Amino acid sequence: MPNDEPLTPKTGLVVPQAPALSAAQQAVLAELYLPLMGPLAYSLYAALRSLQSSENELSNRRSHAELLGILNVDLPTVLAARRKLEATGLLRSYYQQDELGAMYIYQLQAPLLALQFFADDLLSVLLLDTVGELRYQQLAGDFAAQPIDLTAAKDVTANILDVFHVDSQKVTTPPLSVQKVRAQLAANEPAEDHSPVLSDDDFDWQLLGQILKQNYVDLKQVASSRQLIITESRVYGISEIEMAKLISEVASLTTGQFDENQLKLLIARRYERPAVSSQQVATEATTTTKDNKASAQLSTAEQQLVTYAKQTAPYDFLSALKQEKHGFVTSGENRLVHDLIGRGVLPNAVINMVIYYLLQNRELAALNRNLLETVANDWQQHGITTPEAALMYLKQRKQPKSTPTRRKNNRPTRKEIMPKWAQQQQQTESGKQPARTGKQITAAQRKQLADRLAKLETNSEKED
Repeated sequence: MPNDEPLTPKTGLVVPQAPALSAAQQAVLAELYLPLMGPLAYSLYAALRSLQSSENELSNRRSHAELLGILNVDLPTVLAARRKLEATGLLRSYYQQDELGAMYIYQLQAPLLALQFFADDLLSVLLLDTVGELRYQQLAGDFAAQPIDLTAAKDVTANILDVFHVDSQKVTTPPLSVQKVRAQLAANEPAEDHSPVLSDDDFDWQLLGQILKQNYVDLKQVASSRQLIITESRVYGISEIEMAKLISEVASLTTGQFDENQLKLLIARRYERPAVSSQQVATEATTTTKDNKASAQLSTAEQQLVTYAKQTAPYDFLSALKQEKHGFVTSGENRLVHDLIGRGVLPNAVINMVIYYLLQNRELAALNRNLLETVANDWQQHGITTPEAALMYLKQRKQPKSTPTRRKNNRPTRKEIMPKWAQQQQQTESGKQPARTGKQITAAQRKQLADRLAKLETNSEKED
């Protein structure tokens, strides 16, 4: 989990020397990483390379002001771009304080090779969601090696010992200088992969295995595809039984093996479906309600919202809210939700409440990356792990007033935290009719008002 350490334009930075990128790595960076992180993060990666220090001394530091000048942007924008580089594995950031002040150490990481990129579950799924199936297939084809048939050819390649004379004793016992360089390079080997790993505590692997075993699917490959299965399951809310059916569809009938890319494409086609209606949302939301200390302080409609948030995948939850607002889910919003889930820092139900807060309470037309990450980060810092806790936290931050204030157009401001479908459901369950508005008066009050008007007119005539 990243720490939000203090950062100002005066904060120092050191970028240790990193190996130059090969032509293949530069192509992967431009074609595969760029769609995920965007042009600003791509420029930040290049700017940090230009600030590398060959001496690798912490005293030889620069300031973030120099970095801001190169990119011509503000500090929050650079920070957002930096987080994208970190999330995609292209940068590792370290914070340190010494006698010279605060400092960040930015270690640039080389991009994966194309084969490694497409084999990575999170990166390949994110790329598919970002560029779409057609472009994804094109990129995979561009980076796929086209082997030449060499069955009829004869290998006439020269051996190194046929061309160069090497002392056999030195090969058996390498010189001290060679051993020293090997030791130095081994010490500078890149750190182990720190890609985000999603928790699979709630996924029943035993049930999945039993079903797939009956369908003669290779369980060893299922184990190797564990992270992909968890990612897709969380993003789209796929149950163990549904996942088993999907894997069985793409598995070979003869070998039991399956292509992970085919599984990703099948899931993308099957679950990127139209939004459900508000009526469906209300019906599903009333199925179950759990009684606990937090929910006891919530209204019936709020409890229904909590139940629905727990039962619904984030993509479906987002679709339902956009349908409520007569809108649609954009590809960018789907990508934001996918990215937030991929970080594995908040449960799905809490992610749903973040979406709900931004679209319903804040009345945004579409999800915004900066606000989404700000709210998610704030809730994570405050230990929000359930939708009940999220609602209580919102109530504590902003208590509703007893009477609605009015705007200049005499229309009351929006104070309720529940959507329309939940309010209608609450009225239906309680059997209550809508309260009378202040414009409705009784016959006696109407007669009293008429008498007062008549008296005022009489007094006015006397004065004239």
